[in-house]
Amino acid sequence: MIDRIGGMILEKKLDSVVVETGGFGLLVYLPGSDLGRIDEGDRATIYTYLQVKDDGFSLFGFLDEKDRELFLLLIGVTGVGPKVAMGIFGRFSADDVIYFIQNGDAKSLTEAPGIGKKTAERLLLELKDKVKGLSVAAPRGDIAPVSAQGAVQEAMDALEGLGYATNEAKAAIQGIDSDDVEVLLKAALRRLAMKG
Repeated sequence: MIDRIGGMILEKKLDSVVVETGGFGLLVYLPGSDLGRIDEGDRATIYTYLQVKDDGFSLFGFLDEKDRELFLLLIGVTGVGPKVAMGIFGRFSADDVIYFIQNGDAKSLTEAPGIGKKTAERLLLELKDKVKGLSVAAPRGDIAPVSAQGAVQEAMDALEGLGYATNEAKAAIQGIDSDDVEVLLKAALRRLAMKG
């Protein structure tokens, strides 16, 4: 297993980074929260998991070793692969996930993409004993709004990428009640088209 890699961030993509290490440029998939903490040109140490499949290799990484350890526990559960586990990290922090498991909160876990009721219950059943002794803070009460804010920011970035000014993008999105980026974008583009 490749335990960790260190080097310069050569390129930052939507769901991954390219890290220069030992003369190689390695593509590493990172959760969105970690992508927000690093920029191209930064030096970083990334704790990794190497997935080996018939059609190739994939590296998944985390800036915190604790996150990688929880990721390894998650992918040990039947029906939870690396992509689904990364989806969980895209929605919740490691502390949030551990808290939900310790408190038998399957409903909150189903808010992560790719996690249905049965998978959430399997996570609780298989991981409850493994995370029992870990101390974590209770999740913030603003988890849902933070997700909504992230969606708004993503939609605004997309509109700015299409050439709209920041204030235009903000005005177009304001008041749209959704935390789905696609819904926000479509509604905002309709508004902008009507104005133009």
